[in-house]
Amino acid sequence: MITIQAMDQGAVDKAAALLQGINGGLEKALRSAASRSTQHLKTAAGQKARERYALSQSAINGNRSVNVAYSYGSGVEARVTFSGTRIPLMKYSGASPGRPTYDTSQTVRVLTGSGWKKVHPGVPARGHVLKSTSPKLFEHGFVARFGSGHTGIFERTGGASQTGRDQISEIMGLSVPDMLGSKEVSEKLAEETMNKFEERLDHEVTAILNGWR
Repeated sequence: MITIQAMDQGAVDKAAALLQGINGGLEKALRSAASRSTQHLKTAAGQKARERYALSQSAINGNRSVNVAYSYGSGVEARVTFSGTRIPLMKYSGASPGRPTYDTSQTVRVLTGSGWKKVHPGVPARGHVLKSTSPKLFEHGFVARFGSGHTGIFERTGGASQTGRDQISEIMGLSVPDMLGSKEVSEKLAEETMNKFEERLDHEVTAILNGWR
């Protein structure tokens, strides 16, 4: 969770003084400024994650949930909670092959629902999480696609599933909360967002005074 607070109480006091003759003016300005600054946080969070991790913005957006709660007392506080599951390694850039690919030069024995069977093994897969690293070779990893359309990099666990098949496990990367969890990143995001809040508050006050809101 990232908590953003209005550190400069003077900005809020100034807005209150300017809007004291307008019923509900201060609350309206605070809510609008907080909403805009939180939207900035959502965008900035994705950018921060992409600076270090080999992910597209669409992959980040598709694997996160952002909840925002505001409180107004002696200032403004926005509590922003990022949640999300771990992102499949296949969704990181550099993952290969891009689709199920088989080594037709050899066969391996696998356990299927109808017993043991010889099949061509999948070509070893590659993938990485950090932009600063090269894709790692997973000698026992392979790309598979399920009937649902989901494609991922998997490894056999050595066990058997309930249906009597070889049990496989998908190789995953990090979640968005993992990526934003360092103190350095969260503090930087909070600082940028508070600056945006104060900037937007001035704009909202001006808009209300001029009758634009």
